Amino acid sequence: MNAIEYAITEHRPVAIYALFSGGDGSLSATHFSMENGAQKVFHVRTGIGVEERKGLDVEEYVRETCNTHGWPLIVKTPPDVSYEEMVLKWGFPGPGAHLYPYSWLKERAIAELVRESKHKWRDRVALCTGVRNSDSARRMGYVTEVIRIKARVWVAPLFSQSVLEVYDYIRDHGLERSPIAKLFGMSGECLCGAFAKPGELAKIKLHFPKLGTKIDDLQIRAKAAGVYCKWGVRPPKKKDPRQTEIPFMPMCVNCHGSNPLF
Repeated sequence: MNAIEYAITEHRPVAIYALFSGGDGSLSATHFSMENGAQKVFHVRTGIGVEERKGLDVEEYVRETCNTHGWPLIVKTPPDVSYEEMVLKWGFPGPGAHLYPYSWLKERAIAELVRESKHKWRDRVALCTGVRNSDSARRMGYVTEVIRIKARVWVAPLFSQSVLEVYDYIRDHGLERSPIAKLFGMSGECLCGAFAKPGELAKIKLHFPKLGTKIDDLQIRAKAAGVYCKWGVRPPKKKDPRQTEIPFMPMCVNCHGSNPLF
């Protein structure tokens, strides 16, 4: 019994979604999920993803992949506050403030999806991700293939696979990798800066100059607004006590990891 079958048997979800960021791990997990009970693919338009040009656009890749495989797709933009509005009000999150962009850019979109999928208050909704068993996953609380939190049943169908096994899966099923993942080593779906590594902004500017210009412009505007204005750099102030431990953020595990395939 695979993880999705277990989730169906144990939790009886009223809907099963494959969460597709566009990265390699997400691609393999989405394909597996859609072959094993998932009904639709879900993608979040974060507002700080790669939209460089035709052929180098995260959402375009996600849509084309879904069209190729005949997967129904739902795309949501985070409600209430955009990435730009978030930065101009509170400043760039920087390392150590990962809770905030996750809450505003992903959590609210997921909450909306779950709310729209439920018919009764006790209903559960399964959300399939590309999370694998890694240090990053464990630090974020992902310690098993299936985790239920209230109405949400988080499923990691390829949780036990190695990097090479995931890559073999992509090859064996003839899946087309994202050009962004090939170039950048990540999906490029959310480059909010919360998990940025040294030199990452320079890499963004090299491969995605349009996005690099957008970040530079936002840094200037943030400075003028009197809020923290450096992308991907920890603000020079006491760390928020709520960030002492990385919270459960299953949609950001791959951003925090160092795996070149994800």
